[in-house]
Amino acid sequence: MLKQEILKEEYEINPYTMMIKPYFKDSKFYSEIIEEDERLIIPEKPLDIVKRSCEYFGSSFDGSCNMVILKIHTLI
Repeated sequence: MLKQEILKEEYEINPYTMMIKPYFKDSKFYSEIIEEDERLIIPEKPLDIVKRSCEYFGSSFDGSCNMVILKIHTLI
């Protein structure tokens, strides 16, 4: 069962991140993040969180996308 919603200013994707989806409230865009036992609301778009998390872990969003494409092609 999820705890009540928690508003945070920033978020980094981590092993407990299960889902990030857009969330619109009071005419503003947010991200709703579901972890194992928490529901977080972050005042950023999901793509911005993903891009920043890629950079935090030493990669880039474009580099990660290219890696997925390479991996898919080697599996086909």
